[in-house]
Amino acid sequence: MERGAGQDGEDHLPEVGGPAGERGVPGEPRVNGREPRLAANPVDPAADPDAPLPDPDDAAWIRHKPPFYYQPRVLLAFLIVILFVGAVALASRHPTWPPKAQCGTPAMASSTDHVKKGYPVYWAATGAAGTYAVTFGAKSARMSGGKLVVTGSESMAEGAAFVVRQPATLTGCRWIAHVTNPFPTGEYHLRLFRISGDTATQVAATRVDSDG
Repeated sequence: MERGAGQDGEDHLPEVGGPAGERGVPGEPRVNGREPRLAANPVDPAADPDAPLPDPDDAAWIRHKPPFYYQPRVLLAFLIVILFVGAVALASRHPTWPPKAQCGTPAMASSTDHVKKGYPVYWAATGAAGTYAVTFGAKSARMSGGKLVVTGSESMAEGAAFVVRQPATLTGCRWIAHVTNPFPTGEYHLRLFRISGDTATQVAATRVDSDG
C-alpha cells in the first residue's frame, strides 16, 4: 500500500471509515474527505445483478402482486359459480309451474309448499289415462257407492280432511285446479288415488304446509 507524507513529516496510511458513530463502510477509504454513500436501492448480492430494480413510481399493487384468489377474474368466476349453484337450488325447491303433462307414472304437485289458512292452493295431477280422485288432509280413503270417502285424517287435520275431486277420468294426462286451504298451522298432503272398480289406491302425494 502506498504511503503518504503528513504535515508533521511522518508517513500516514489513508484514512478509512470515520469517527465512531459516523456513517461509513469499514475498510473503504474516504473520497475527498467524505464517507462513501450507499446506493438508494442496494442490490442483494445473491440476486440476479441484471434484474431491474422496482420503479418507485409504480403502484404498490404492481410491485406486490396479490394472491391469485384476489385477482378480479378469479373473484368474478367465483361469483358466477355461486349464482349458478343458487339458481339450481332454487329451481329444485320450486319447480316450474304448472308441470308438463306426463302420461307415465302418476304424480302430484302444488304451486307452493306453504299457504295461509283461507288462501287457495293450486295443484296438478299427472299420469296415464285412467280414473282418479284427489283428497286434502286425508290419511286414507275408500270407495263407497261409487264415491271416494275419507276414512282417516292426518293428525293436524282433526277430522276435517275432505275429497277435493271425486273419481273422474284423467284426460290429456293432466289436471290443474285449486282448493282453499281450511286447515290451521300444520303439515298436510294432497293425495292422488287411482280408482279401479271399488278399490282406491294412493299413487302420489305432495306436501303442503299451512301457515295458519
